[in-house]
Amino acid sequence: MLKIILAIIALVSGEVFSAEVKGRLSVTPIIGLERVQKFQPTPHMKSRAIFGARATYRFPISALEVEYTHAQDDSTDAATNTTYKDSEDKLRVGLRGSFTMSTFLTSYIRGGAQGRKNEQTKTVNGGTSTTSTSSKVQPYVGTGVELRVMEFFSLTADLLATYTPTDDPNLKDYELQPSVGINIRF
Repeated sequence: MLKIILAIIALVSGEVFSAEVKGRLSVTPIIGLERVQKFQPTPHMKSRAIFGARATYRFPISALEVEYTHAQDDSTDAATNTTYKDSEDKLRVGLRGSFTMSTFLTSYIRGGAQGRKNEQTKTVNGGTSTTSTSSKVQPYVGTGVELRVMEFFSLTADLLATYTPTDDPNLKDYELQPSVGINIRF
């Protein structure tokens, strides 16, 4: 999967640098919240802060997007004196369709595939162990709006849902990630 993602990035970056039409590539720093499934100390849902970046390359009728986000959170099980620290990286590759609503306002829908890597550090009575896991590819869909402030600068608000199947009845089969960003087009 990683080789496929790297090949797509290489193809897109080669196309970007040979493009003569300005404004096709945009880069958006991401700051937001996500609601994720947690299994330690017990199965539950948790909200946490995220940050990252999204690159979008526009074609005449659609756009290709590549997004990276990082999140960290802590949990404590007081009954067993155990602390859990999670660090998670997500890479998404997908397509986007935009709809111009006015000169300054655009809405969009997006969808694609996500891979994630999670590293969990567990501390029990001073002893520490670290576990690293990578997920299978998971589909995502989302929607958002973009408010153009200047020719190459806009603000974005986005809501993303990722399918994360689970057998636990206390958890949902999806994770939600609302985010806001500042979009700079090149």
